[in-house]
Amino acid sequence: MKPDNSVRKITLAAINRTGIDPNTWIHSRIADDNDQDLANKFELIDDELSVFEIKSEYAHTLISTRRIMELSNQKMQQLSFENLDDIIYGDFKGKPEKPTLSKFRTVDIYGEELDFQLETGKASIGLIYAVNTIRSLRLHCS
Repeated sequence: MKPDNSVRKITLAAINRTGIDPNTWIHSRIADDNDQDLANKFELIDDELSVFEIKSEYAHTLISTRRIMELSNQKMQQLSFENLDDIIYGDFKGKPEKPTLSKFRTVDIYGEELDFQLETGKASIGLIYAVNTIRSLRLHCS
């Protein structure tokens, strides 16, 4: 299995290849892997690293090198990439000139569905590349 720091570097390279300017994102950003408050808030384990985050007044979502996590109303929901079976991004494009918050749905290997927030428009491409790249790396390197 690839080490978490390699997974993070490969994922960031994939996001950067899109050519989309992260400065245009409103709620989304590349997560700082040295942010200890973020690591504590989401209780990152072992060598797990943060990659991508979406922070709104409703929820705080983190894509790490091992899990998709969201804290909303002081309740944490999470899904390990190892248990991820399907992803439905829905209308992630929205209106490109007017990004909004939406949801994407995950389905685990047991059929349970979880919804997580996403920012529509250009920022959604960063999220999609983060999730798809990590998922692929975890799937093919197990």
